[in-house]
Amino acid sequence: MGYEGEKLVATLKAARKKKGLSQRALSARAGVPQSHISKIESGAVNLTVSSLTAIANALDLELALVPRKAAPAIRTISRRVNNAPKATPEVRKEIERLAKKLEHIQSLKIDSPVFDNLQRQFREMRQFENLIRNTDTLRSICGTLKSVEGVGDVAALQDASRQMNSIRNTLAHGMVDEDRARLPRPAYRLDGDNDE
Repeated sequence: MGYEGEKLVATLKAARKKKGLSQRALSARAGVPQSHISKIESGAVNLTVSSLTAIANALDLELALVPRKAAPAIRTISRRVNNAPKATPEVRKEIERLAKKLEHIQSLKIDSPVFDNLQRQFREMRQFENLIRNTDTLRSICGTLKSVEGVGDVAALQDASRQMNSIRNTLAHGMVDEDRARLPRPAYRLDGDNDE
């Protein structure tokens, strides 16, 4: 196996370990025999395109042919994604609580565009969960959804939807509350500007 092949195998092995998967678990996900994955990782066999594709898909990796000139930009973006902060256990716990509440509300068969919108906003917010630092808003949304569980309160759904929309927009625009507090003050003021 050549240098590029070894590099590719090392990348796949590192991705498997980062996901906390054993070779057996990866085998179950990818549909590639565990013994073959072992041979690939040890360099005993060459990696075929079909095995590479199946393993990459199972590891949430995308295969792409890119122009050589674009490769440095792709590597930079990939490093940034790999080094992105992870959601804290507290945030993951609150998001799971929210997901369970939404599942329960869905089981109540509330037919409302507000609930559909809330679910969409929740899915979008989850894409930014690694940026959430404060769980107070998530707890507040959970509290609001409690009143929906028993009586199907549409006003509470609207309130939860507004809260979810606010946190989603804040995260999407990349400015969490702590960042707002640390915004730099201008070095000068124009006449008539108020301090605060």
